[in-house]
Amino acid sequence: MFYAAGMVESRRSADVDLDDDPMRSAAAVAKLLAGMRDTDAITALNELAGWLDAAKGMPAQDKRVRSEILSLIQEGSGAHVSALLAQFLARPTGNRGASESSWKALSSFLTALAEALYGSARASLKKAAADPSLKLAAAADVARCLHACRTLAKAWLIRYLSVPPGLWRLAYKVHDKAEQAGCATTPVRMHASHKTATAPTQELLRLLMLQSSAPEMMAPEQIEVADRLIDQLSQDFTLRPRGVSDNAFCFDASSERPPRRAPDPPPGPDTELRYFGAGAGFDALERLHKQLATARTAELRALGALSKDIAPHAQLAAIQHLLAFWSATCPYTPPARSAASGELRVIHGYSQLWQHLSSARSGATELTLAEDGDSAPSAPEAWTLKDVGGNELGADIPQSSGGWARCGELVAVSMNGNGEDWLGAIRFMHAEPGGRRHACIAIQSRDPEAVQLSPLMERGEENAYSEQAAREFAFNRVRAIILADGSEAGQTPNFLLPPESWKPGAVYEATMNGAARHLRGVQLLRRGHDYVRATFEWVEQT
Repeated sequence: MFYAAGMVESRRSADVDLDDDPMRSAAAVAKLLAGMRDTDAITALNELAGWLDAAKGMPAQDKRVRSEILSLIQEGSGAHVSALLAQFLARPTGNRGASESSWKALSSFLTALAEALYGSARASLKKAAADPSLKLAAAADVARCLHACRTLAKAWLIRYLSVPPGLWRLAYKVHDKAEQAGCATTPVRMHASHKTATAPTQELLRLLMLQSSAPEMMAPEQIEVADRLIDQLSQDFTLRPRGVSDNAFCFDASSERPPRRAPDPPPGPDTELRYFGAGAGFDALERLHKQLATARTAELRALGALSKDIAPHAQLAAIQHLLAFWSATCPYTPPARSAASGELRVIHGYSQLWQHLSSARSGATELTLAEDGDSAPSAPEAWTLKDVGGNELGADIPQSSGGWARCGELVAVSMNGNGEDWLGAIRFMHAEPGGRRHACIAIQSRDPEAVQLSPLMERGEENAYSEQAAREFAFNRVRAIILADGSEAGQTPNFLLPPESWKPGAVYEATMNGAARHLRGVQLLRRGHDYVRATFEWVEQT
């Protein structure tokens, strides 16, 4: 039906004896699945892929049994799928071979599952057309199929791969047939253990809204947060009938193209485009953001808004991203680009950036006290410059490096060995089937300055140690990178700090060009995994 990068072209047949065929009954499948709960995720999904192959050979009269079995396999595989997806949410550990094995098992199984559920849904819809009493069962089959499509799409998006056209063709077609059968909005429970209902249209909207959230501009863990929020808010999403064009996004159900932002002006009433959007879900997301933006971490968990497996700052960043990209107007317009060539020397990681910028400005490594977590300066990676536009650089990442690269990551960039360091952040990523990856770097400063700040103590803090002692022994220094000092017209002073050093309103002393100046932190702009970006203001020395 459709294939993804890195997938095996053919799957193995079920490796079972006929007398021990797990497909003989739903009860047998349930029993075997219970015994696989503690099985290694890769082993389990490879085995379940074989079961799906066996399900294709079931006799036509056993369509109901096949539907039950596929439902059990989809539900029973959930923990194994989540375990492998979690590997791609986490930052890479360097074991490339293990990562590729996980991806092969995950993508092969999810593809087989989506195809099997599609076949089951088509058979159910055909029977429901002749017997209306079967519409409920057909709606459940379609909902399961579309849910599998979304899980598969999320797996690709987390790896910055484009969702294959065949998935969109499959999803549009099965939903269209459900509408023709009159069961697209029928409430169903996908699995017997589920307490909440869904519907085929609701599952399609979840898939469409995930793709429409600009996932190529999010870190993998933020894509996972977006998917969970879409689960919570999807009852308020809207899908408009043909001819109604009052939503932010659209898709062509007769095509295999992904959904996109709606054109302006909209086409005529005879268009085949279907419009959709967040609907009242946008208002619910705004209310959630207001709650979370002012709450402390402990309060967030009490509200049930945060997941323990993803950092709070990543979750808040995901919500802010969705508010921007679900709005009526797109917040980002790519600049006009022109082809370019050359080599970019790239350094990443806040500690490495500070050390590199500090030594480059001074011309030699300064004698400073090492901080916890300091490591030897790493060699720059060589990326290939491909295009330039506005303040953005497009580059290809060598397959042998850049496993750390993801949206939001800070980088120091020098072009063609000119020794001039710029500081930027990865704005979006895209990967291709052969392993080739492309990154767009948004330059945030062409003259970043690494400085050491001395926090000025508040009243009562000198009971612990004197400010003079802190200065002399440098045990209370903050390593900051000033991106803009406000000296140019229209510039807002802003800087980078380690997350643990950020405190709104804190005053610091900085020595710049041999003179001491004081600055006060004002507003947090962005929080990354190892840095914060914030505005500041210069203040009179006190």
